[in-house]
Parts: sequence; structure tokens; C-alpha cells
Amino acid sequence: MITYRQPIALDIPVLASYEKQLFPYSPWNTAQFKEEFAGIPTTRFMSVAESDNTIVGYCGVFVPAPGVEADILTVAVLPEYRRQGIAKEFMRQIEQWSMERGASAMMLEVEQSNESAIELYKGLGYVKISVRMDYYGPGKDAFVMRKDFA
Repeated sequence: MITYRQPIALDIPVLASYEKQLFPYSPWNTAQFKEEFAGIPTTRFMSVAESDNTIVGYCGVFVPAPGVEADILTVAVLPEYRRQGIAKEFMRQIEQWSMERGASAMMLEVEQSNESAIELYKGLGYVKISVRMDYYGPGKDAFVMRKDFA
């Protein structure tokens, strides 16, 4: 059974190790996680998914102020736990928290080769608005996607 909770500082080493596995081209390091954690709960929301007391995914979003766009920082699920609705639940949590903070829209970047994530985001109402060349490293472009709350 998958459960969800807010991350704690003791989770940072696990999350940083997962970053190296899931995003080898640009992983967050321990200091970056600590910086993001410092914004919880005022400008940032993060959640972790667990199975049998083991973290299997995590997400984060940044809402700098009411009336502006929320920036999805990360949505990550271990490969063996994908296609179980974890990312969709993360997106529900992120959107709900962002709307409660007065965000006007949601923005995210997704690697253009990540077809399953792109389909998830499209299904949730996100539209591609631009491309960021080499965003994830040489030859790894990102689609910028947006969803308005209006």
C-alpha cells in the first residue's frame, strides 16, 4: 500500500541518492534539498510516497506569492513503482496546495523523451508552451508545460 507524508530532514540523504539515480544529468544535492525544505510550508510544498516504510517517490512545488504561477520543482517515482498512480496523486497534492496559496497557474519542465510523464500532464490539462534546449544536458531538451487555474 502506498502512503503519503511530508518529508523530514532525515529523508534528505535518501532523496539525494534517488536524484543521482533518477536525474543523473542534473541531480539535486543535499544542500539543494535543505534549501527547498527551508521553504516548507510558506512557499514550498513537498511530499513523499512510501511503500513498506521505504520512500518510493517524491514531489515538490514552489509558490512565491499569491497571484503568480506555481513552479513544479520535481515529480519523481522509482521505476519499479511507476504506473501505480503515484505521480498523479503527487500532481493532485501539488495543484491543491498551489491553489490554496493563490497560484494563478502551474508550470513545469519535462524531458521531451519522457512520453509517459507528458501524457500524464496532458491528461491533467497541461499544454506545451515552449521548449528549453539542452535543459537537462546536451541534447536533452525540455518541454515547458502550463496549466491555468482561471
